[in-house]
Amino acid sequence: MIINALSTRTKYYLPLTTALIGVVSAVVAATAGGLGGIEVGVNAGMEKKLAVKPFDVFDVVHDQRVRFAADHGVADPAALVAAVRHSPMANLLISVAIEESRGDPVAVGSAGEQGAWQVIASDWGSVPKDIHGQAGQAERIIQSLLIYANGDKRKALARYNGGTTPPDKSYRYAERILKRARNLQVAVNYLPSKGNRLRTAQLDHVAGARLL
Repeated sequence: MIINALSTRTKYYLPLTTALIGVVSAVVAATAGGLGGIEVGVNAGMEKKLAVKPFDVFDVVHDQRVRFAADHGVADPAALVAAVRHSPMANLLISVAIEESRGDPVAVGSAGEQGAWQVIASDWGSVPKDIHGQAGQAERIIQSLLIYANGDKRKALARYNGGTTPPDKSYRYAERILKRARNLQVAVNYLPSKGNRLRTAQLDHVAGARLL
């Protein structure tokens, strides 16, 4: 009788136990899968956030520069700012272009100066037609003048305007440009909600000291 009872119980409970084990296993697997999905989702979200962070920063800087250029009379501020976007002296180049032509790439001066930065082709070579090429040429000119002036931006800009022996008005020209470039830097940095992140990201993603 005992043997028969045990046999009966075994026949009854074994399928039930097997079924319960299957259910528990399924729940554990689903839970693990859910947690794994959450972890993957979080990691993916973090990776996405980290991936777009530098672009967000540079987009904010770009927008601030566009607004500044527009406020200073540039007809196509987005094109001007895009042309100098990756330059370490972007603010300075924007300020010079505002002073020289209001950023007009087809401007022609009374002495034959051409483009947004009013370059004289006989002194510096053929002036590109597009504003991106003009920005690169202006950057190379100012960099060479900075080397010649031992890094003195005021002297370099005075020579950009007035030649190797610039008059007093060329130094006043240089001071206007430097003041405007400083004001632009203030405008770029004035981001109350994202200011700390912006400044940190600038340090992370820009090598060396930026020229105004």
